[in-house]
Amino acid sequence: MDEIQELLEDFLVEAFEMIEEMDQDLIELENNPDDLDLLNKIFRVAHTIKGSSGFLNFEKLAHLTHHMEAVLDKARKGELKITPEIMDVILESVDLMKAILEYIRDNGDDSSPDVNIDDIVKKLDAIANGEIPGDEKGNKEEKSEEKEGNVVGRINLDEITLENADELDLDSLTPEELDAVLEHLVKLRNEGEKKEETAKKENKEESKEEKQIPEKSQESTPVKKQETKPAAAKKTEIRKISAAEQTIRVDVKRLDQLMNLIGELVLAKNRLIKIYNDVEERYEGEKFLEELNQVVSSISIVTTDLQIAVMKTRMLPIGKVFNKFPRLVRDLSRELGKKVKLIIEGEDTELDKSIIEEIGDPLVHMIRNSIDHGIEPPDVRKAKGKPEEGTVWLRAYNEGNMIVIEIKDDGAGMDPEKLKQKAIEKGIITPAEAENMSDKEAFMLIFKPGFSTADKVTSVSGRGVGMDVVKTNIEKLNGIIEVDSVPGQGTTFKLKIPLTLAIIQALLVASQEELFAVPLSNVIETVRIVEEDIYTIEGKSVLKLRDEILPLVNMADVFKIEKVLEPDKYLYVVILGLGATKIGLIVDSFIGQEEIVIKSLGEFLKGIPGIAGATIRGDGRVTLIVDVASLMKLAKETHNKVNAIESVQENKKKKEKPEDYVVLIVDDSNMDRKIMRQALEPLGVQVIEAKDGVEALEMLKKNAVDAMLIDIEMPRMDGYTLAQEIRKYNKYRKLPLIAVTSRTTKADRVRGVEVGMNEYITKPYTPEYLQNVVKRNLGL
Repeated sequence: MDEIQELLEDFLVEAFEMIEEMDQDLIELENNPDDLDLLNKIFRVAHTIKGSSGFLNFEKLAHLTHHMEAVLDKARKGELKITPEIMDVILESVDLMKAILEYIRDNGDDSSPDVNIDDIVKKLDAIANGEIPGDEKGNKEEKSEEKEGNVVGRINLDEITLENADELDLDSLTPEELDAVLEHLVKLRNEGEKKEETAKKENKEESKEEKQIPEKSQESTPVKKQETKPAAAKKTEIRKISAAEQTIRVDVKRLDQLMNLIGELVLAKNRLIKIYNDVEERYEGEKFLEELNQVVSSISIVTTDLQIAVMKTRMLPIGKVFNKFPRLVRDLSRELGKKVKLIIEGEDTELDKSIIEEIGDPLVHMIRNSIDHGIEPPDVRKAKGKPEEGTVWLRAYNEGNMIVIEIKDDGAGMDPEKLKQKAIEKGIITPAEAENMSDKEAFMLIFKPGFSTADKVTSVSGRGVGMDVVKTNIEKLNGIIEVDSVPGQGTTFKLKIPLTLAIIQALLVASQEELFAVPLSNVIETVRIVEEDIYTIEGKSVLKLRDEILPLVNMADVFKIEKVLEPDKYLYVVILGLGATKIGLIVDSFIGQEEIVIKSLGEFLKGIPGIAGATIRGDGRVTLIVDVASLMKLAKETHNKVNAIESVQENKKKKEKPEDYVVLIVDDSNMDRKIMRQALEPLGVQVIEAKDGVEALEMLKKNAVDAMLIDIEMPRMDGYTLAQEIRKYNKYRKLPLIAVTSRTTKADRVRGVEVGMNEYITKPYTPEYLQNVVKRNLGL
């Protein structure tokens, strides 16, 4: 990278950080105008930015900062008192500095035509020269810089020479004093060199020996002094560097790449565990299993530790976002004529960088909403017996694998009945829906598109757009919003957001033949029910779970999955929660809990309703990850159209007579197939035949088969392989497979069980025995 470009990037990173910090410090200064340390800190930041921008030839930025610095300088000298009006001008200057920096970042120079600093410079000059008593002092100070230039802070530069520079305690100097001292020493050195050259010329005619002595004596002094200055400066620099080296800046792309690699490692770990479980099942009791177990456990622990470590490198304190809110609250309260105090807690709480970047805008909307709609004007608060100054709390704290961000105010609160009435007027809900709505559900109405309680649209709010966007953005982060409010006492919003979006804990469920991963953060509980537990209210299925009535939908109906499985005696239900909304989702089985790595579906498959992405499981198969917010919407639509209990019963096959059942005989011997067919004829069941495994698979796909009699020794595909292939499909996991073979050893029987055979009949057999086995498996 070009050195200048590298220097520019470093400058921008540093300048943006310093300005952000200065913005916050200025708000604090307004509340504590006598805090000299704080004022000095702000001045130093302005001075540094001015110096760096001047070095990089950003004259516009340097010019603006110089005039702002002049005002700050007067304030820190006690010649100027920072009033809210003066602070307005200073903050406006900071905004323009940000705008110039953004232009530099995008264009490489500060010639932004849209940023005019003339007006603000005039305002700053007016403050510095006009109204402030002690203005003369400022002039004197300027003169002292131009003419005297010998006193900086506590240091009189006239007293410093190259000889006594070693005696200075550089560590105790402020950055401005240190700069001035170094500049002064360089000046002295240059003057010494000039004198030296002059002396050389004057002594040109003198002998070499005579010249060398004074030369050396003259040289020795400046050389010593030359070394003194850099050595002293170097000493300070080394200390600074050693402190700075505690942290390093890393390109975010490198961290993202590292996170992707960790994701792949987690997938490989999951796969290794799956393989180990398979091996353990097959070679139970073998000695090598213990050693293998140790290796797998070790890799699992190291991978988990590594994953946590890498995740932490991406973590940033949420203070990065919170820091901009004091300014927001200050500006907004002045604009609305309200008195508002902001209390920030938990700003050290850490969150993934990608979430930090996304959380800022939703929080801005919510805080603006709290101040505009929540906090009452001072006279109203006074009439209610409240302090004139309202308070907004912004808190962050950990709760399990989630971060909770709480925005609380002591304002007017919300009346659920009024919210319902407003929603009915706007046609968002019907009166019937309002009647069945709880208070918490009523509070969530404020997140509906187009909903607003404001009587008129202002520059702050009233269009009913912001909170809708907030909810959408939070849900994109797999987060949820909870609202609680008490009329007259205030409102509390809680945003619950996962720590990271890259690797999550998920519940794996199966719906028919398909597997889905449901983010565990949205799973409230899982229950097993029977059909009798499902009730129907107004044609819609509901589940009574303890004291709650929950809407119930079948996942297969939501995603329109073909129903190929007969329902079990029991139904499995996942209770999903998103904010105040809960829903019961019927699935066909629970697979288990697993740590999954979220993979994008790419541009082509992006935006599929109800699906957030995909993951690769331990067995190498791809599993879709459910987007709970989107799924909730789909489930609500499905709940209005499809009755879950009818949906469950729909696939139940009504087989009352033996003729309703179909048995598939698979044997390469025509004679054996004939014997089996004749043996089954008295049962009255339908019999179809296949000559080998390949043909049997084809027939299985085309016919609704209820049981299979399978020979082992067959061409093209033997009975074991056929059984293995059939058991790969969930659809056939309960299909009775009966081996009919002349293989009689124990190993053959064990192999039959391993591949999924339900029964094992050895030849010869009696017709009655075969009939009994088939009847038992068909339930006749």
